[in-house]
Amino acid sequence: MKLLLVLPLLVAAVSAQFGGFGGGRFGGGLGGGLGNLANNRAGGALQNAAAGIQGAVSNIASAVPKVPFLTNVQSFGDFLSQSGKSYLNAADQALHEAAFSTTKNLVDAGNEAFARGTASFKQAVNAFADLTHGEFLKQLTGLKRNPAAKARAAASLKEVSLQPGPVPDAFDWREHGGVTPVKFQGTCGSCWAFATVGAIEGHTFRKTGKLPVLSEQNLVDCGPEEDFGLIGCDGGFQEAAFCFIDEVQKGVSQAGAYPYINNKDTCKYDGSKSAAQLQGFATIPPKDEEQMKKVIATLGPVACSVNGLETLKTYAGGIYDDDECNKGEPNHSILVVGYGSENGKDYWIVKNSWDVAWGEKGYFRLPRGQNYCFIADECSYPLV
Repeated sequence: MKLLLVLPLLVAAVSAQFGGFGGGRFGGGLGGGLGNLANNRAGGALQNAAAGIQGAVSNIASAVPKVPFLTNVQSFGDFLSQSGKSYLNAADQALHEAAFSTTKNLVDAGNEAFARGTASFKQAVNAFADLTHGEFLKQLTGLKRNPAAKARAAASLKEVSLQPGPVPDAFDWREHGGVTPVKFQGTCGSCWAFATVGAIEGHTFRKTGKLPVLSEQNLVDCGPEEDFGLIGCDGGFQEAAFCFIDEVQKGVSQAGAYPYINNKDTCKYDGSKSAAQLQGFATIPPKDEEQMKKVIATLGPVACSVNGLETLKTYAGGIYDDDECNKGEPNHSILVVGYGSENGKDYWIVKNSWDVAWGEKGYFRLPRGQNYCFIADECSYPLV
């Protein structure tokens, strides 16, 4: 079994009524909500812009607690103490204690494999450890494709001519100031909105030199089910979201003007508060990781689909190489922001939407060149 890793990016403000994970509630200073804030790495003249983004994110999420970092959790009592969670009743607690025990066994077995060298990623008991499998899929994933909406999006694709020539052996948009801090989707199956917005943020930065902080809530509220198959916290698909923005909404709101609330609400989009516009969108030919690499290095991050497993939920670092993720089909939307190599192993750098307390500060790495976890099956990006 293998696992994934994560790095820090943007913040999402979660509503004051948010009741925590798995039917429980984070207690103490975390009761009522979750949020996150992370540093945007930029050099030279980009540091002032990064500081401005940090300030904007802090203002959005200042009243929202972060997902807690857990360390050396050996028992359910440790988990409760460090996470601050409580439950509705004894039966609810028993359910989640059983889920925790299953997760703890998975983590222990995975780390034994890592110590033996048969797995290339570490696992950890984190704040998601008490989620049942159904809760994990409902709350932390959310990729759903409507065949009619997928066909509509495919009919709207634009052709892109990439510049000839080699690209760097390694590239990371975080190092160039093109990625916002890691955000958190809460208990809402809105990963598709985070992947879509993250790609638009990065491509807008590449074109303008300014990195906007855009609103996922705008897409959760306004993305229609009819024609586009966007159903808020019940799922969606990044290509359909790009199509909706391009053909209908004509822009995406600033996050500060339309903060994330971890629920679907009525649409409040105000075009005057838009911080990015599209000129269409394009896709990577399925399984073409060389073109994917070129697009990332020359144009910007790409929104892709992967198959998320329980071992991804507990991923704590390394190159996630759980072969089980190559079975089934994609269920989770993510943002690929770069690529590199470590000890002869090529990897993609993936930004997730599970806060900075997960993985490698909100990121994970995935094997590159093998279409691992179906990473190259469904990749798309905006034209700005």
